[in-house]
Amino acid sequence: MTPAPALAPGTTFAIVGAGRLGTVLAGALRAAGFDVRGPFRSAEAIPETDIAILAVPDAAIPDAARNAHAKKRAHLSGATALDAVDFSIHPLQTFTGTEPPEVFHGIGAAVDGRTDDDRQLAKDLARALGMTPFTVTDRATYHAAASFASNFVLTVLDAAEQFATAAGVENPREILAPLVRQSVENWQRSGARASLTGPIARGDEATVARQREAADDKVLFDALAAATRALKDRA
Repeated sequence: MTPAPALAPGTTFAIVGAGRLGTVLAGALRAAGFDVRGPFRSAEAIPETDIAILAVPDAAIPDAARNAHAKKRAHLSGATALDAVDFSIHPLQTFTGTEPPEVFHGIGAAVDGRTDDDRQLAKDLARALGMTPFTVTDRATYHAAASFASNFVLTVLDAAEQFATAAGVENPREILAPLVRQSVENWQRSGARASLTGPIARGDEATVARQREAADDKVLFDALAAATRALKDRA
């Protein structure tokens, strides 16, 4: 088994995948002082390096791993097992592809490895980029948590924006954003149940009924209202 290379300024990286995360990660690794090649598209010839990081969709990981000539291979997926790679790092953040290298500073990174040395390499690399590494016991459940905290939040915020627009609010994102930020700060400090406010929290079902009547997507409204009632009643 190939020993994990020690991280040093001369450590060479190949970034396979030229999408949002691959592009940002390549810049961050260069800013951290590493020798970075790429990002490459997965079909391109990948040069031999110490570490190849596969910033590709989950289904493309096996093919990308076979095409990457490196002492160690890693993927950035939060849900995929390590069958085709030696270790993994999943930055717990959302990316547009335009962020500066500092975007990794202070965020969490779920790490794993086939061996103790591989896990240590993953932790060292996460820390080199300014991230805080942590481990999980169930990758699929962890990834679901990430989707709820990001993708599903955006679905709810889009529904809120549509409600506000229908009510005649101009610049709804700017108007709603302070409420969203305060709600997140309250949740971070005290948890969801302690931070819950509004008509469901105070048992005002007449107001909830009026809100439901105004909702175009009653399936989404009913699902969220039911989940909020369960949150309110949680012991």
